[in-house]
Formats: sequence, C-alpha cells, structure tokens
Amino acid sequence: MEWNERIDAMAAGYRNSCILIASVKAGIFEAMGDGERTPVEVAAILDLDARAVDVVMCALAAAGILVLRGDGFAIDPGARPYLLASGSETMVSIIGHNKSMLKSWVQLEDVLRTGAPAPRDERTVEEMEDFIRGMENVSRRTSQEVADKVDMTGARRLLDLGGGPGTAALTFARATEGLECVVFDLEGPVGIARQQISQAGMGDRVTTRVGDFLADDLGEGFDVVYIANIIHMLSPAETRMLLEKSRRALVGGGRVMIKDFFLEDSRIAPSWTAQFSVNMLVNTQGGKSYTFTEIEDLLAQTGFIGLESVPVATNSRVIVGHRES
Repeated sequence: MEWNERIDAMAAGYRNSCILIASVKAGIFEAMGDGERTPVEVAAILDLDARAVDVVMCALAAAGILVLRGDGFAIDPGARPYLLASGSETMVSIIGHNKSMLKSWVQLEDVLRTGAPAPRDERTVEEMEDFIRGMENVSRRTSQEVADKVDMTGARRLLDLGGGPGTAALTFARATEGLECVVFDLEGPVGIARQQISQAGMGDRVTTRVGDFLADDLGEGFDVVYIANIIHMLSPAETRMLLEKSRRALVGGGRVMIKDFFLEDSRIAPSWTAQFSVNMLVNTQGGKSYTFTEIEDLLAQTGFIGLESVPVATNSRVIVGHRES
C-alpha cells in the first residue's frame, strides 16, 4: 500500500467504526435477524428514516457485513453470530461500548495539551450496561483459554478482582472441581454478575462482594487472585498497591494471575496494544498498556516469585506470580 493510501486509511478509519456502531445501536442487525430485509422494511420496523437506512445498509454491504440479494439484504452468515444479541459469539455490547469511547477519543488533541483524561459526563445506565456486558463479550473465549492453559487443580478459593459480569469466575468454577469463586467489584457490575450467576445456576460456587479494590480490603484465604483487564486502568503506584493487597489476600503458596494486553519492552509492539494505551490516556488519569518487564518488576517488588507468562487469545497474556509459602 502506498503512503498516501496508508495515511488516508488511518485518517478515515472512523467511518467504518461509526457505521458499525450506529447500526448496532439503532437495531438494524436485530431487525434483520436470520432473514432478508429491504431498507424500507428495516426502516419501518425501527421507525427510522428510509433513505438513511438505505445508505447505511449499502455501506455495510460494501464492507462485506451484509450481502445484497435482489432488493434485500442479509447479514453475512459468518458475521451473524457476532452481530446479533443472541449470537453465540455476540459482540453487540462491546461494539456499543465503543460509542461511549468515541466521546473521549475525539478530545485527544486536548489531552495532548493537558495530559489529563478527556472530561466526560457520568456514564448513563445504558453505557454502563454496554461496558460491563462488553467485558463478557471480550472475555468469553479468553477465560476459557486461561482455564485450559493454567492448571488450577487443588485451588479452593479464587478472587476475581474487578470481575465485572463474572465470566471468568463462572468459567473457572466449571473447569476446576471444588473451586469456589468470589467476584469483587462495584455495585453496578456486581448486579450484572449476580444475574449471570443465577442464569448459570452456580450460586453455590460463585458468589459476589461489593467493594472498591483500591479503597477496600480484599479479604483473605484465597489460593488465587485473578486480575483481568484491570491494571491498564491504573497508574504504576495504584498497580503496585493492588499487588500488595493481593499478596495479603493470598494464602502461602497462592498465586496472582494478571491477564492484560502487554507491550514488548520497546513499547511500539504489538501495534494494537500501543493503540490501546492511547485509549487509556484519554480515559484514565494514569492508566496505560504495561510492558512485560514493568509488571514482572512490580511483582518482584511486592514479594512474588516464580514468575510465569502464558499467551492467551489475541493480544493477551497472563503473568503469574507466586506468594512464598
């Protein structure tokens, strides 16, 4: 690709993003379902403008998301599980969460001047739901891969720190005989976790606790503290404090497992993770994508030994540290 094409693609990347997000939030894919619909039919179902729906559905077809069949369109079968709320691989909530993120990203120029995160209003109920349920969307496969790759045989109690919808806790409880899990998070996420736990029929092995992990005690007697997609929201000082609290919550020989998107020490690869660090710049006071070495150093400083690193899913890795017996 020529330089002018590369630069144009980067500068105009928002177009496809906005088309996809708006289509999800407006309900276009849900209105189409498994069948074929014309833009006029979709507009009538959703009470939208027919001309606008026609233009957007044509753009979705140009991008390969929809397939044109006569006068109507259908969702490409490969994309359907990801774009319908009932799909086995649904990404509806995490796509919706990106709408909220756009409000911060468009202020990046101001962030470059101030160094402070982009100002924004408090999350609406809908935005919070998209965020928490979006975490389920992105952690579904990853949690299973962690369960497959990290042997937790013999562990009795696991603390899922900032566990959101409880996806990891439920996955680990299913995968490890006798393991009891506690999902620790704020009231909003815990409310969603309770729904998920109830639907799974696992209330006897997965419980919840409301709290702020930066301000509150984490409890004690855990064999595993699992910290997934949390530290990128925190400054190095906050991350160190959280690791110290995690160490106190563990039994002797217990382990902390940090799942996140880690940069190589150069900090310019992987590209996706370097870009994600900008997301933390615009949305948090001190968050970022950490390098492997930074986290390994923090683990060593806070008394963890026997460090291990396990690649999981795309762009992710689990770093494991053990508390001395």
